[in-house]
This record gives sequence, structure tokens and C-alpha cells, in this order.
Amino acid sequence: MEPLNELLQRSGRGDAAAFRQLYDLASPRLFALCKRLLRDEAQAEDVLQEGFVKIWHHAGQFMPGKASAMTWMTTIVRNQALDKLRQAQSRPAVVDDVEYESLEFASLEPGPDALQQMGEDAQQLLQCLEHLKPEQRECILQAFYHGQTHEELAHTLGKPLGTVKAWIRRGLEQLRGCLQ
Repeated sequence: MEPLNELLQRSGRGDAAAFRQLYDLASPRLFALCKRLLRDEAQAEDVLQEGFVKIWHHAGQFMPGKASAMTWMTTIVRNQALDKLRQAQSRPAVVDDVEYESLEFASLEPGPDALQQMGEDAQQLLQCLEHLKPEQRECILQAFYHGQTHEELAHTLGKPLGTVKAWIRRGLEQLRGCLQ
């Protein structure tokens, strides 16, 4: 059993020592996600703390057969960060001077150390993302990892809203098929 899965399950049974270990192992990656989404270190710290409170309270609901512990926790923390953004009526900064065609998926390629730390789910997701068309991949990454709305993506890319929605919908369908 994956160490994080076991620690999360033990946390769900009220094991505070396991939760402390879980926090020590998972918090650096979850904090990096918060900082990337919120672009503010203090807010990222708050969201991480709020996220781990939710993780502690809901750890008993974790089902290892459905997702890895890291995927499950990432979803909770990501949603917490997006809620914070919505509450503040703000969005992450959009870089307008980047040429869409110049965006490289290879820059998302993790190094050997990061690959070793990543769970099988994340590695499989990266492989499946490589099979998407570049515009689908970019829209999905911008929407899910940077919190951009469909409208913001359409504006940034200079494409019709319906086109952006279709790219995301079809890309997610392809990912779903690839991941199953």
C-alpha cells in the first residue's frame, strides 16, 4: 500500500501521529500548488492550513480504490484555494504577452527526483496529457491548475468561447478514456 494512502487511512481513524507524518510528507507539494494558484505566500499558508483541517475531518471518507491519497488531498486543497480566489473576487494573473504557440508542454516535465515522488496516478496523467492536442492540453492545464475560467481562456487565446469549451470537454473525455 502506498505510504500516503496508509497514513491518510490511519488519520481517518483518528491517529494524530499518522496525520502529522502525512502533513510532513504532503504539505510541500500542496503548498506549492496553493502558491501557484493564489500567487500570495500568506494566503497560500492559510489555504494549506484550512485544507489540512478539511483533510483531517474528512479522512475517514477517503477510498484508496478511487484515487491515491495525494490526488484526493490535492483536490481538497485546490478547491479550497479556488474558493479563496472566488471570495476575493480575484483571479490569478494572466500573462498576456505569451504567444500561445510558444507554450511548451515539455516545461511541465518533472525531473527524476520529482518523478520518483509522484504517484502512479500523476505519472499516468502526464502520459495521457501528452496524447492531447496542444490547445486541449493548454486549456485544461490553465483551467485546472491556474483557475482560469472558460471566458478568461477564450479572451487570452483570442478564440470563441464555444471553441474553448469544446476543447476542454473533448480533452477531458480523452483523458478519462486514457486513465481508465
